[in-house]
Amino acid sequence: MLTLPVPEPEAAPTGIGWLRATVSRFANGAVHARRRAIVDELLAGINPADLSRPYDGHPVAPLAEALGVAGVVDDVRIVAAAYQTGDTAADDAVERLVAVFGGVRDEWTAARIQLLVQACDATATLIERARTRPVAEVLRDDPPVAATRRVAPDGSVVAVPLAGRPFGEGPRGCPGRAHALALVEGALK
Repeated sequence: MLTLPVPEPEAAPTGIGWLRATVSRFANGAVHARRRAIVDELLAGINPADLSRPYDGHPVAPLAEALGVAGVVDDVRIVAAAYQTGDTAADDAVERLVAVFGGVRDEWTAARIQLLVQACDATATLIERARTRPVAEVLRDDPPVAATRRVAPDGSVVAVPLAGRPFGEGPRGCPGRAHALALVEGALK
């Protein structure tokens, strides 16, 4: 089922609609590949070892600093809460993040925001679980994201459970796996 396409949101000029329509997470085919390459390039510029230093607070903060910005955790958390649904209550937070990253609405800005948003809850969940169990066990048995959505052949959107699938694996696996694990390491120091 993971080979099924992801649901693609309708384009919007601003806010959460713009973000969802401009990131690799909600794209398929050549568009996904192009946008995923941007994410991969951004991550290649961040040494995971730099993220494994001890830190206090939310794991988005050191990742944001590695991307050249600070003070964005609250906005990232707002956007993360609306990321899957497209809730327009996050529109202002998206616009503030666009401004922090230079004010240009392009795929590079969207990719930077995507990295922070997708790391937000997933990395925090990994850290929480790793406080009571070995990280290897958590990664093997308990992925930080419980399910993903795909479009079935009949056109319906279906939830695909990720339990039992190793974190970061598969055709659309997490590109920031090493970075997330470094953030877990830093939080547990």
